[in-house]
Amino acid sequence: MAGTHRRMADTVFDRLHERIVSGDLAPGDRVDATDIAESLGVSRTPVREAILRLDAQGLVERQPYRGVVVTAVDRTAAEEVAALRIHLETLATRAAVPRLRPEDVDHLREVHDRLATVLAGPDAQRGFSGLNREFHLTIYRAAGSPILVRLVDDLSARAERIRLHFDVRRGPALDDHAAILAACAAGDVEAAVAATRDHIFGALRLMLPQGYRVAPGSALEIALAASGWSSSSTTTPS
Repeated sequence: MAGTHRRMADTVFDRLHERIVSGDLAPGDRVDATDIAESLGVSRTPVREAILRLDAQGLVERQPYRGVVVTAVDRTAAEEVAALRIHLETLATRAAVPRLRPEDVDHLREVHDRLATVLAGPDAQRGFSGLNREFHLTIYRAAGSPILVRLVDDLSARAERIRLHFDVRRGPALDDHAAILAACAAGDVEAAVAATRDHIFGALRLMLPQGYRVAPGSALEIALAASGWSSSSTTTPS
């Protein structure tokens, strides 16, 4: 009985999560447990459990007089995390690429192929996180700096919580990883650094409105400039 109840809560969670990342439930929309239970033909209990999980992930919040609503991405936090990730991950890439062994590159190819399979399947959102983490950490561990890797991993976890708002199938992650992999296989440090920077900044731009411009003098602009990004390219493409 407990197993059946857990599977039902998981199903409700997956349905609600899919509606949020697809935009069917937009920021500010109410998430009413009674309405959802009726639409899915389930009791309120698994719906309440699913909403608690969404709340824990920062996808919904409780507001006075409105109840549970879908949260918006915190733009300031997203920019700060992206700036720190660009700074630290390009540093890790620069240190790691000359140290990558053939078996490391082979493992990157294997993870990349598995990620392609996952993104083409029905469980992309759930399967993406672990493989994405493994891909990047395979590179960064070669830098020989455990403290740097821990910092990068912590920031990646923060980025993952932000990314939960979006459908990973709509992003360019696979193409970005292919560019990073090609640069690593060729031992091209500067190409790997540029591809890593573009990957992180591109993910940020997907979260922000078209026409977005990086604030002059901001930590993000400084991190981008330090990694070789041109200031004339800091708007989102139309």
